[in-house]
Amino acid sequence: MKKFVVAAAGLVMAAGGFSVVNVGTAEAQAQTRGAPRGSYTQSCTGSYVNRGRLYADCRDMRGNVRETSIELSRCSNDEIVNRDGRLACGRVQGDFENSGRPGRPGGGWNDDRPGQGSGWNQSSITVYRDANYRGQSMSFRDEIPNLRNVGMNDAISSIRLSRGSWEVCEDANYRGRCEVVRGDVRDLRNTGMNDKISSLRPARAGGRW
Repeated sequence: MKKFVVAAAGLVMAAGGFSVVNVGTAEAQAQTRGAPRGSYTQSCTGSYVNRGRLYADCRDMRGNVRETSIELSRCSNDEIVNRDGRLACGRVQGDFENSGRPGRPGGGWNDDRPGQGSGWNQSSITVYRDANYRGQSMSFRDEIPNLRNVGMNDAISSIRLSRGSWEVCEDANYRGRCEVVRGDVRDLRNTGMNDKISSLRPARAGGRW
């Protein structure tokens, strides 16, 4: 299997203004643990999903950043928004988090996933639609067997890692051509995988499954 060997990694996420976007079926997105789309992405950073719950750092009306979360299964028919620093959908208000959120990418999470400590690397990946870490981005820390479910199928042009390595594949369910990514990739056109990735997952120690 070929490998990408690149420079040191970092995790970057975007922030911006407020808007409203329909996120569609949140339950399917929760199953893949990819952060769903929604207007919250314009004013929240660090979004990720763990055990069906969306976590993010959201800015309130006074400009303060609050840690917040919401259960995705309660938002299957409503758009997810940032409501004054709190994730919300329809009449459902999310919760404010103080610290110690589970499964947080790039931080000291307390992961009770089976197999932890026996080959899994604690890492996260951020993928971008455009080269040079631009355009729409999404962050993951768990395997995504089909990127179509989160709207990023065959649409990735650059990658950043927090640490560790990830396997990316051309077809869903880790089939077809697969590569191991060991760090940031500024432009996937240099690897032959540009706009071709359909599934991804953390690589086991040694870069093999």
